Amino acid sequence: MNVGNPSQQVQQLKVPHWKAALTMIINPGEVIKKQMSTVPWPFSIGVSGLAFMLFFTQTGLDMMRSGQIEIGTMVIISILGILYGTAGVAIIAAIAWAITKATAHKYTIGWTISSFALSYSATLVYSIMGLIFSLWLGWQTAVAFGVTGVLWALRPTIYIVRQMTGDRAGLSVAVATLCGALLLLGWALLSRFGLGGA
Repeated sequence: MNVGNPSQQVQQLKVPHWKAALTMIINPGEVIKKQMSTVPWPFSIGVSGLAFMLFFTQTGLDMMRSGQIEIGTMVIISILGILYGTAGVAIIAAIAWAITKATAHKYTIGWTISSFALSYSATLVYSIMGLIFSLWLGWQTAVAFGVTGVLWALRPTIYIVRQMTGDRAGLSVAVATLCGALLLLGWALLSRFGLGGA
């Protein structure tokens, strides 16, 4: 899968992938403009997959503590988290790519999926923290840490979409909002069936 943007003349900075992931939280514009082409898509998908696996695991722990589910169901919920964080994020990124393609951007679908996936770096950090608090103190952490982490991903998502729309602010906010809404809607649908929500 080609994740580069050959039309961009900006010199790509070679930094460790983990550093690019952390920089995505505090300065997404830097990563998107100068580092994203050097981050391999499996690493990015791994970040979002792990983030959602830990998020859904917290949900499972919360439900297990309240007696709603058994440990086997918690494991299934965690596996669904991996699928949601990989295939789900890829589908949403593909939708954003298709919508913004009308602006004649030169970004590949691979670059878009990789960028969207890496935007969930903050979700991964929040999910790790939430899991620690859940296991250590027995807190219900899925909503407080998981949803907060997912919302943190909206900022880099807006930067990614703005890059693809040629800095059209209104269109970027609309597409990023749609992507965030689709992600939360999917989580809500899973929760309705007791498979992903708190």
